[in-house]
Amino acid sequence: MSKKDSKNSEVSTVVELVMEKNKPMASSLVVAELFEKQHKNVLRDINELEIPDEYRQLNFEPSSYLNKQNKEQPSFNMTRDGFSLLAMGFTGHKAMEWKIKFLEAFNAMEARLTIPPAEGKLLYKKAKPEAVRAFEGVARYWCFLEGISWEQGKRQIEGVIRVPDIYEMDALAMDSAWTYLRMCMRIVPPKMRGNDICSKEELSPVNGLLDYWAYCGQSSRDELLGSLCEDMCIDSLECLPKSYVPHAVSIIWEGINNESGRNHAQQKASN
Repeated sequence: MSKKDSKNSEVSTVVELVMEKNKPMASSLVVAELFEKQHKNVLRDINELEIPDEYRQLNFEPSSYLNKQNKEQPSFNMTRDGFSLLAMGFTGHKAMEWKIKFLEAFNAMEARLTIPPAEGKLLYKKAKPEAVRAFEGVARYWCFLEGISWEQGKRQIEGVIRVPDIYEMDALAMDSAWTYLRMCMRIVPPKMRGNDICSKEELSPVNGLLDYWAYCGQSSRDELLGSLCEDMCIDSLECLPKSYVPHAVSIIWEGINNESGRNHAQQKASN
């Protein structure tokens, strides 16, 4: 794909995928062009992903291309899962639209490659309506935290878990959807850690709730802080981006409510 006029490329541009080992993959070159990033920075982001070596080998295939000087340069072809991990760190309205476009392209190519199962062989158990409503409720909360519309968030989830409509999910897809949602609500993407960090005043809601939880709960403040940082995959609160303060507050409130519920249940059982 030519990089000519990439700065003015429209979101309606068709996303081009490649076939590698009988799987559709996105080239790091295409990702760099459409997300308007330098290719060397995309390579850096891929190499800095904190993932197991086995997972990296499965989802990031080393490749190469010839630059304008006819010299071979490194690149990567990445699976849907690899692209999803990388793109977690790309923010902004236009970036969200491109994420959706890439996931739709993966869906379309995978649909063409999929052989329909023999009639009567597919086990399908549709998720209960109340379970879908519960998931939608939390997913809408995630959209609020991210500052995106429900339609954008819905399409992103559908693309990642590979379903045409979350309202028609089966039980297995529901499990995948919850896993992805929890990851998005908790983990700070590697590229964002330590960037645009909070001032002491901006961290006051997080520190204040940690003080409250330590006073009312069963764990020390240091233990609670360590658990929060571990959940968000950051070394310390000094690495927390401003945009993830609501996520941190949400995690702490969830922990406070869970501990309060356990304590209440224990009190009822002892009476």
